[in-house]
Amino acid sequence: MDVLFIHQAFPAQFGRLALELSRRYGWRCRFLVETYSSCPTPSGEMLEALEIHRVRDPRETPKGGVPWPRVFGRWLEQCLAYRSAYEGTIGDDRPDLIVAHGGQGAPIALLRELADAPIVNYCEYYFPNRFADLTYRVDLPPAELAPFYPRCINAPTLLALQASDAGYAPTRFQHDSFPERYRPEIEVHFDGVDTELYRPREVPSIALPDGRTLGPGRPVVTYVSRGLESMRGFDLFVEVAGRIARGRPDAVFVVAGAGTTYYGWDDHATGGADFRSWSMAKHGADASRFAFLGHVEPGVLAAVLARSDLHLFPSVPFVPSWSLFNAMASGCVVLGADVEPVREVIEEGRTGLLAPLFDAERWADRALEVLDRPGDFEGIGRAAAARIRGRYGLDSCVPDLRDYFERVASRGRVDGR
Repeated sequence: MDVLFIHQAFPAQFGRLALELSRRYGWRCRFLVETYSSCPTPSGEMLEALEIHRVRDPRETPKGGVPWPRVFGRWLEQCLAYRSAYEGTIGDDRPDLIVAHGGQGAPIALLRELADAPIVNYCEYYFPNRFADLTYRVDLPPAELAPFYPRCINAPTLLALQASDAGYAPTRFQHDSFPERYRPEIEVHFDGVDTELYRPREVPSIALPDGRTLGPGRPVVTYVSRGLESMRGFDLFVEVAGRIARGRPDAVFVVAGAGTTYYGWDDHATGGADFRSWSMAKHGADASRFAFLGHVEPGVLAAVLARSDLHLFPSVPFVPSWSLFNAMASGCVVLGADVEPVREVIEEGRTGLLAPLFDAERWADRALEVLDRPGDFEGIGRAAAARIRGRYGLDSCVPDLRDYFERVASRGRVDGR
């Protein structure tokens, strides 16, 4: 099988999957991408085994991002750039299947007539208009454009759905975010967690960037997010951490992620300050109790999570973060927000713990229970790791996605698109 993956960034959701398809089944996997990402970073094995073609978009993205009324027009310009790249790099060497991220990350609208292979749409998320993701944080100042932005950002998603022959979403929550009329055409197939890397193991100590070493017996509470932002509840984490610190003066809070807002308008709350600094100041956090790692390599993150005594995931209802799955795979006791996408993964009291998102006192009480009586919660960490291995691990997900891709490829193009 010859598969062309299309995504704005590499490796993103497709890099590890393509490597596994190549390594396990001998598939030829090619990519059209604009950039290499830093979260996660591409491995040397990926760069060596996969054929990666860079798309040169002549238009620069404005500092601060594309203004929301121009999102759709900018996406169409990207579509033209990807069409040109396809003609120049793929040409007559046509793939058997095209797999593309169906949001802004995969400008495929102009490829359908050029490429005769079936197109599979990776349906990551469809933004609702209110009280979810961007508008769930009712405790923060609302952004004036919040009701309008989802319609603009969903426009490329809708056009990608129309341009594709099949679609899949990683979780049931993501599947159900799409309008009901499209759901019958979207299947659920998860990406796959590397449970050889993220697994329970003994990590006696961790050397921190500031020179400190976290040795045995020191309680470690972790938080991981691509960006330290309100959508992932970083400020809520800081508030809870302060309460935990008062009850456990020996606890250390290890944070992985960039001080960047990727989603939403946190500057409306901060007055222009970065959200990390604003959150620390707002809650009077003792910086000496925190270790900020920034973006880290997967091997470093895996060691940190294996050493973690408790992982906090105070996210709004949104795409479930890879960090949630990685922490569970590592055997962490995860305390997550009691919202739909987290409930899909965590079974309360069995594979993790849940608390109402805005109830900092409840979060702190549950966290202290775990830190004060770790033996009572060891079974939860073991059950979490087993659940990820059995349902979300690469050994389960890669064969499932292989079968799905082969099925779509054998079915061919859908008429009338």
